[in-house]
Amino acid sequence: MDNKLGFELGSLVLSQIDSPDRPARTTFSLLDREWDLLPEVFPPYTDPGPGLFASWVPYEKGSRFLEMGCGAGIAAVLAAQRGCERVVATDINPAAVANTRRNAARHGVAGQVTALAGDLFDALDAAEVLDIVFWNTPFIEAPEDRPYGPQIERAVFDPGYALQRRFFCDVGPHLAADGRIYLGTSEAMGNPAKMLRAAADAGFGGRRYRSESVELPAVDLGDSPEVKAHTNERGTVDMDFTMYEFQRR
Repeated sequence: MDNKLGFELGSLVLSQIDSPDRPARTTFSLLDREWDLLPEVFPPYTDPGPGLFASWVPYEKGSRFLEMGCGAGIAAVLAAQRGCERVVATDINPAAVANTRRNAARHGVAGQVTALAGDLFDALDAAEVLDIVFWNTPFIEAPEDRPYGPQIERAVFDPGYALQRRFFCDVGPHLAADGRIYLGTSEAMGNPAKMLRAAADAGFGGRRYRSESVELPAVDLGDSPEVKAHTNERGTVDMDFTMYEFQRR
């Protein structure tokens, strides 16, 4: 595990989500829309990443689109609204699949979004071919031997980046010849170098597609040595949310 700061912050986010003092919410606002939220699903409003990534995807009218790890289904709903011909959403968490279906119905695109439960590409038909694959990855690298706890942890942690490796190994048969992949990550909190190696080993080239930086107050992140080491003179920790684009080489 290379990024200790990322692991600390990922653990902090999960502890805050699991806190008994956290107000229960069944809806939230994002991208000028209201969304339903089930309790077992990662709340997309807790950081800027989900909204930024979903807004950055270059949805193309008439394309075949997959949202991997769909969570509340934000990108899947946007893809349907933007005219994608086929929209598929998958998640290993059954609650996320139910949440995506609920939000597709809420926004009038239930008939255009197919939500399936499964691990990465397992839920797809072997013949399913897609033009655009988007995944807001669980980019916090955890130790390889760390077991998952509640389902919601799967939206945050990728032990040893094994998911990233499996993703690139398995995406090929489902991606059109000129298809593109968009992965959400973070330079500061994730491990893009390991992600790029996994992509290259599977025959994909990647480039930084878009990024936005934010400053987080250090006092909100605890007082660990890692946080202190990354705190600047303004008392903040610089963070980013970055999307990479991948194509076959």
